[in-house]
Amino acid sequence: MATMIPENISGLSSVTAGEKRVFKLFKELLPDDYIVWYELRVEKRHPDFIIVGPDLGLVVIEVKDWQVGSIVSADKNNYDLKTDIGITINPQKQARKYMWEIINKLKKDSKLIGQSGKSKGQQLIFNYGHGVIFTRIARKSFEKHGLTETIDKEVVIFQDDIKNIEDNKDSNLLKEKIISILPFYFKDNVLKNEHIARIRGNIFKEVKLESDNDTVFKVMNLKQEQYAKGLGYGHRVIRGVAGSGKTIVLTCRAKYLSEVHLDWKILMLCYNTSLAAYLRKIVDTKSHNNIEIKHFHNWINEIFKKVDMESGIYQDEKITNNIFNITDEKLNTLDKYDAILIDEGQDLEEEWLRFIVKMLRNPEHSHLVLASDGAQNLYSRKYTLKSVGIKAKGRTIIMRENYRNTKEILEFSHRFITDDKIHKSFDKEDNDFFIDPKSSLRNGPDPRLIKCSDFHEEINVIANQIKELKALGVDYRDICILYFYGKQLGIIESKMLSNNIYYFPICKSAKNKKMFNYDQDRVKISTIHSAKGLDFKYVFICGIYKGLSKRYNESKKLIYVGMTRAREELRITYSIDSDITRNIIEIAPKTNLELKILKKRLEKDNFKKSQEEAAISKEVEVNKEIQKPKPKRKSILGRIMSIFK
Repeated sequence: MATMIPENISGLSSVTAGEKRVFKLFKELLPDDYIVWYELRVEKRHPDFIIVGPDLGLVVIEVKDWQVGSIVSADKNNYDLKTDIGITINPQKQARKYMWEIINKLKKDSKLIGQSGKSKGQQLIFNYGHGVIFTRIARKSFEKHGLTETIDKEVVIFQDDIKNIEDNKDSNLLKEKIISILPFYFKDNVLKNEHIARIRGNIFKEVKLESDNDTVFKVMNLKQEQYAKGLGYGHRVIRGVAGSGKTIVLTCRAKYLSEVHLDWKILMLCYNTSLAAYLRKIVDTKSHNNIEIKHFHNWINEIFKKVDMESGIYQDEKITNNIFNITDEKLNTLDKYDAILIDEGQDLEEEWLRFIVKMLRNPEHSHLVLASDGAQNLYSRKYTLKSVGIKAKGRTIIMRENYRNTKEILEFSHRFITDDKIHKSFDKEDNDFFIDPKSSLRNGPDPRLIKCSDFHEEINVIANQIKELKALGVDYRDICILYFYGKQLGIIESKMLSNNIYYFPICKSAKNKKMFNYDQDRVKISTIHSAKGLDFKYVFICGIYKGLSKRYNESKKLIYVGMTRAREELRITYSIDSDITRNIIEIAPKTNLELKILKKRLEKDNFKKSQEEAAISKEVEVNKEIQKPKPKRKSILGRIMSIFK
């Protein structure tokens, strides 16, 4: 069964019966490692279907539901139809045009160009072609009406071909038919996964995650692309565990909508200022100028200014009161949005969400997507979607797979968050969305736990370990230090400066939060709250303090979120005794438990050993002295004679 993007088109009103038929055929009978895209864009700038397979290459398909009797006239350029379509482009010419647009785009990627043989540096490394499927015209009827002069029969799959494949459920026959469309077919031209990723990212820019430096080329996975393009319209909810890619799906959806609906006004909202800065970078709002990306507090204060209300306020209660006082008359003066996409929806107050829904051009039918994470509900928001006007019953996507963390990090954080004391207080939503360690797709080193004498020593240890990582070739940009409250930042900064470590304090000011840039080669320093939605290869958590135990459940959820910011390695330092640190010690991997204590014990043992060795050495020397042969005593005459010498 092929991977279809979107996953389903049966509920779409704009899809023809023939397209649905072909979609079903491709989905059920093409091989598992084939990818098929159905084009949903309103602007017809892309073909009906694009098929990519490792042994196939790339094929562009146009599907036509026409009946032969509806064709008035035809030539190599145009077809004149009796239907409302009237004169339209020849489908083979149309498919060929789309194919060459794609191929010329792919030829710009040097990694897809052959580097050996006669075609070195010139030809793509895979087969490609284009074709037409007539779902209601049989081969004989096509020939009888003289249409073979307008389209090459070799690139056409006819109604009777489709029926034969359907009746026999013959996957091999379908594959052979598609391969027969290709002008040339070389069996040795087999696409690797990295080549398919580059094809995806070059054709569909919205799936590309990082800028291409000719070696780094990252794209979202296929499941995430299916979610982003198959959401449908109206109100939708994306719920999932941390690291499942909710933010990636939202950004892809925003870019996709921007290209599909050029006249739409699109808003992306999130609760975290630094996340908003990151989203602006990956969405590239200069290229997608109909997308606004805003941090909620800044956005709502802009609204307050527009309706002549007090602005520049960031206290939640004051914001809620202001929103409550916005009259319908004032609301009607504001520009509305065709689509609003909300990340970190679990952190928004009920009244805030209710107002956001009102900012849709049509509150009931315009497009709204809310992404939320049960485990990251750090502020204990409690509301129902229905109560705020979000009508998403039966329109929820659940993302349970984790693509961010290693299995070891997930097992550690899962043991931490599911101890008996806190587990009994979880509601169903919490339990559903903590990450199952089995969902991780990769392994890595165990998290490290390091006991220190005080917070200053914690930061000394972290600084030394950062220098060790740097010596091993790790970039500063891949490292993050997470702390809990403002006063800790000064100590961290001081230690970074004294150790000549380049750093960027995300939470030092509102300006810094807006300036946040993943690519800047600096160690990122942040509170856990401000790091929500972000992740790094190496994460240090420091500064656990006794006051956290007073809010045990909330604090554990907060630390859990901090733990799951780490993609590759997690290291935790601590210097106090509390319920939370005792819990971390209890669940820590034994191989890394109390590294600092073990080190001190080793140092103590070495000192003791050296003392023992010194004592033994002294004893040996004494024994040597004792065992030395005594000089022979001189005779009395000899001693007298020596006096006179």
